[in-house]
Amino acid sequence: MLEATCDTAIPPTRVQEPPVRREPPVSLATRLGYGSGAVGAQIFRDTPALILPIYMITVLGIPAWMAGIAILIPKAWIVFCDPLVGGWSDRRAASWGRAPFLGAGALLSGLAFVLMFSAPDFASPLASAAYMSLAFALASTAYSLFSVPYLSVASEMSESPRERTTILAYRLVFLAIGVAIGAGYALPVAQWLGDGWHGFNRMGLLYGAVCLVSMGVTWATVRRTRLITLPRPEGATGKGDILALWRNRSFVSLSTTYFVALTAQGMTYTVFGLFFLYVLHDAGALAIVNVFAAASVLVAQPLTVWLSKRFSKRALFVTGVLGWSLFCLSWITAGPTENAWIAAHIGIPAPSMALMALRGFLWGLFNSMYLLMALSMLTDTIQHDRETTGASRAGVYSGVFSALEKVAFALGPAITGVLLSLGGFVGAKGSGTVPQSSAALTTLVLCFAVYPAVLKALSLIAFIRYRGD
Repeated sequence: MLEATCDTAIPPTRVQEPPVRREPPVSLATRLGYGSGAVGAQIFRDTPALILPIYMITVLGIPAWMAGIAILIPKAWIVFCDPLVGGWSDRRAASWGRAPFLGAGALLSGLAFVLMFSAPDFASPLASAAYMSLAFALASTAYSLFSVPYLSVASEMSESPRERTTILAYRLVFLAIGVAIGAGYALPVAQWLGDGWHGFNRMGLLYGAVCLVSMGVTWATVRRTRLITLPRPEGATGKGDILALWRNRSFVSLSTTYFVALTAQGMTYTVFGLFFLYVLHDAGALAIVNVFAAASVLVAQPLTVWLSKRFSKRALFVTGVLGWSLFCLSWITAGPTENAWIAAHIGIPAPSMALMALRGFLWGLFNSMYLLMALSMLTDTIQHDRETTGASRAGVYSGVFSALEKVAFALGPAITGVLLSLGGFVGAKGSGTVPQSSAALTTLVLCFAVYPAVLKALSLIAFIRYRGD
């Protein structure tokens, strides 16, 4: 009776666990607003790289060697500027947030872009070179104020690795638009808007406005977006930052792999046009490849996001690198006999333009896949550091990663230039092409298709130490 009474009086209780808090997904408007900044950022990065040498040599009358030095000095400065901006934005993240840096970077980048293409008519080429070097240095600094916090924000918009991958996918779609506008149309737009200095100046005004608006949308978006922020602990700057980055083995592994891979990619970009002129003898095919490579981004980003829910980021990154290397090697077989060989051995008619389009599309798809995974894993390494140390170092991580990217894209062309010279390749003065020896053409093919493919595949050796997803 007592036992029954006790059972009735004291019923068994169930301890309820607190409900799992699910972070709400980032809204579509925020994703679009964040991603839109990539249009202006990519225009700012690509247009000076491709157009400034032409503008300085053919419009301002600066000797080629002097123009090269004038461009090299700001590039050397930016290697130090990016980490400095990253550290500065980290120190102010809790009090100011990232938005003020984005706003200042957007405004100054738009103005500096105009400044670069508004050079006064100096009597001395040295004075013109000094002006362009200073203008490019100011423009590069302004761009760092935007680009470094822009990458940092991606790691602070969500705690979810999958959500960050989706956010970055939107960014890369807008990036493809920026590539088309900057790399594809800057020179034709300048020529269409006027002759000589006036055409370049008007192009600078137009593109500067596009940069300002595009980056400004991102500033306005981040300004009203709640980010993950942490108070800055003792030792969170200077030597403490460097030691934290070095101890983050996954970051060291990823950044080393990314650096080597981009160096290989820079080698390919250096001789892209030369390959189509001297080997394929078809400059028109270059436009086909570029268009389909850019279009592949629209397929690659949703596809990669979908695959990332089923496979690890490591696996997709490796797939992207090896796929890029494979299609880079495939250019060895490109040429007028390729479609005939396919028709004879496989029995499928393959027009040359269709093969170029397919190769460009798949090459671009694998490039987009590995790039998205690299940026997504960067945010994962930043989150790991944040959870491990309690410090907010997203700016420093992004600054170092961005600086390595710039060094890689400078090192790739330098290596290629040396290899071409050793192979006997002769430069053309003015427009047109000059006859090349068979050894020079072989070197050109190796620099475009073989060396970069092998180097990029070998970059995965450093990736073995990556311990993330």
